[in-house]
Amino acid sequence: MSDRIPVLCLGSGAALGDGRLWSSLLIDGRILLDLPPTAIPQLHRLGQDASAIDYVFISHLHADHLFGAPFLLLKYCMIYERSRPLYFVGPGGLSKTVKALCALAWPDMERQGFLPRVPLSYVELEGEGTYSAGDLAFDAFPMQHFELPAFGYRFEYRGRTFAYSGDTRECPELTRLIGGADVAILEMTYARQPGDPGHLDAESVRRTTDALRRSGATVLATHLGPEPPPPIDGLTVCEDGTTYWV
Repeated sequence: MSDRIPVLCLGSGAALGDGRLWSSLLIDGRILLDLPPTAIPQLHRLGQDASAIDYVFISHLHADHLFGAPFLLLKYCMIYERSRPLYFVGPGGLSKTVKALCALAWPDMERQGFLPRVPLSYVELEGEGTYSAGDLAFDAFPMQHFELPAFGYRFEYRGRTFAYSGDTRECPELTRLIGGADVAILEMTYARQPGDPGHLDAESVRRTTDALRRSGATVLATHLGPEPPPPIDGLTVCEDGTTYWV
């Protein structure tokens, strides 16, 4: 197996995470899992180069998962410039939503000729299947997060199989998404039984990841609510600013 891969937790909180930054993780400096407003300043705080990101996986179009996009693209308007594409992956309507967010955030920028100096490529998902963003192939699994189009992602990278749930309740698709993965990153919004049908709690994460944890896979929990979760053998609860080597 190749050298270990860094997974940097930029934030580990849910929308009401009580002091944690909103959930976002960066794999090997190149693959970003969700893009909340706190991600870009946290990258700078931790000495990371935001212009090294090649792939941005958006699980769904809620603010704490997407509304950092205008801040990243502002960097490409004013500071960064590169010729290789920047890929945004997410549900249908992603490109339209990102453009609308940028227009709301910086209404004068486009009129003054300030456009992102990077080729932007959007991969919008129609449903479960195998897709590619440049040379990175991945599988998308529909998750059950209220009534929103929401996806979990699975891909091979540097000899590891990564699986990321985004936001979801317990469902058969989640079990298929993480089955046999080397690294599984799941939301764990509630310490106890959830008060809504769109998220996981500690018991559902424990149950869903039991086989993975017994196999020695790396299992990370993120998107945490205000109540501290109970300890679960073989499960690492993410902390803001911490790097996990997998």
